[in-house]
Amino acid sequence: MLKVGNLVINLNAMPAAGYAYAYVNLEAKKSYIVDREDTQGVRIHLSMSDSQGNPTTLFFKGEQAEYLRKYFLSVASLCGGVEDV
Repeated sequence: MLKVGNLVINLNAMPAAGYAYAYVNLEAKKSYIVDREDTQGVRIHLSMSDSQGNPTTLFFKGEQAEYLRKYFLSVASLCGGVEDV
């Protein structure tokens, strides 16, 4: 489990419940509008849609984003590292 602020993310339960996260953007912007300055953080993209068919994401900023970056990069290094593609 991963505690981020008031949220607890149970990464082990997600695949069993059909909510496996698809990918994590460690340098995401809060807004999808590309031509404006915006808060930078971490966005977890889930492989599920909301009630309107839009992709579901979780966005974290500030200290929470830093914690998630450290977490996902450390997990990646334990699994053989991260490779830029």
